Amino acid sequence: MVPPFFGALLFFTQLFFVARMISAADAIFGSAVDLGDVVGVLVYLVPSLLSFAMPVAFLLGVLIGLGRLADDRELVALEATGHGNGMLLVTPVALGVFLTAVMLVITTWASPVSLKRAQGLMADLIRRNLANGVQPGVFYEDLSNLTVFAADVDKKTGALGNVLVEDARESGSPILVLARKGRIQAKDPSGAMVLHLEDGDLHRGQPKGGGYAVGTFAKAEVAVNMDREIWRKNSLDRRMENQTPADLKANYDYYMEKGEPELDYLVEFHRRFAHPFVMLSLSLVGVAVAGSATGKRKSGKALAISWTVAFLVGYFVIGKITATFGNRGDMPAWLAAWAPVLLMGAMGVGMLVWRRQRGGAA
Repeated sequence: MVPPFFGALLFFTQLFFVARMISAADAIFGSAVDLGDVVGVLVYLVPSLLSFAMPVAFLLGVLIGLGRLADDRELVALEATGHGNGMLLVTPVALGVFLTAVMLVITTWASPVSLKRAQGLMADLIRRNLANGVQPGVFYEDLSNLTVFAADVDKKTGALGNVLVEDARESGSPILVLARKGRIQAKDPSGAMVLHLEDGDLHRGQPKGGGYAVGTFAKAEVAVNMDREIWRKNSLDRRMENQTPADLKANYDYYMEKGEPELDYLVEFHRRFAHPFVMLSLSLVGVAVAGSATGKRKSGKALAISWTVAFLVGYFVIGKITATFGNRGDMPAWLAAWAPVLLMGAMGVGMLVWRRQRGGAA
C-alpha cells in the first residue's frame, strides 16, 4: 500500500497546487515574475498542501493495497486461518500512527511558518507586478487612487518619460503632477511603493475659495501604501492559516480580555491537533471497506476512488459544519474540532464490527 500512497500523494499535491496557482494567476504570471519566484511559492506551499493531500492519498493507498490482496484471494486465506481484521489492521494502523506524527509537525509548525513566507513572497510579487504594470501611452489605474500615464517606458530600466500623475487620495482636493522623468520603486525601506519624479509641475485645486495652486520641483516622491491592493490580490493571505497554535491561542486570549471572544481562533487551535489524527480513523475505514475496493481490476480501482472521495468529502463537510457551530458558540470548541475525526473513527470501527458479524474478510 506504500507505492499507491506515494503515487496518490504526488498526484493530489500537484492537483491542489494547480488549484492554488489558478486562484493566484494574476500575481504568479505577472510581468515581473520569473521561474525562481514560482518555485519559491511552490516550496512554501508544499506543507499546507500535504495537510490536505495526505489523508486522501493514505485512504486511497490502503484501499488499493488491500484490494490487491482481495484479488489474490489472500484475504480469504487469512480468514481461513483465523486471522481477519486484526492481522490486516497492523500495517495500516502503524502507517497511520507514523503519518499522524508527521501531520502534527505539519499542522502545528511547518504549514503556518511556510505559509507566512509564501504570503510574504506573494505580496512582494504583487508589489513588483504593480510597479512594472505601466505601459506606454496607457492610463494605469491599479494603484491606490492614483492614475499614472507615461508616454515612454524603458522596459529594461523601468524609467518613465513624460509622466502624468493624478492623485485623488485626498477627497475634494485632487493633485495633478506633470514630470519629464519618473521611476517606480517597488518597495522602499518603509514598505511602501514610491513614485520618483524629476523636473515637473504640480497643480492643485483649492476646495475653499476655488483657488488654484501651481508649483515646480526638481525632484519629488509620491509614496503609495499598497496594503489594500496587496490584500485584495493575495489569495494566500488568509486570516488564520499562517498562525501557529501559540499565535491562535494568544489572539483568542487577547479578544477574551477585551470582552469580544473570537471563538474561531479557539476552534482552529484545537483543529491543528485534531486533524492529524484522522489518519488513524482512515486506517480503520480503509481496512473495513478493503474487501469491496479491489486493486487489479479497473472496477476495483474505481470503487477505491469512489470510497475515498465519499469519505473525505464527508469528513471535510462535517468539519465545516461543526466548525461553524463552534465559531457561533453552539458547540464546545474542542468538540467542533475533534467531532469529524471521532465520527470517522466510529464509522470505521462500526464497519469492522459489521463485516465481522457478517463473516466477511475485511
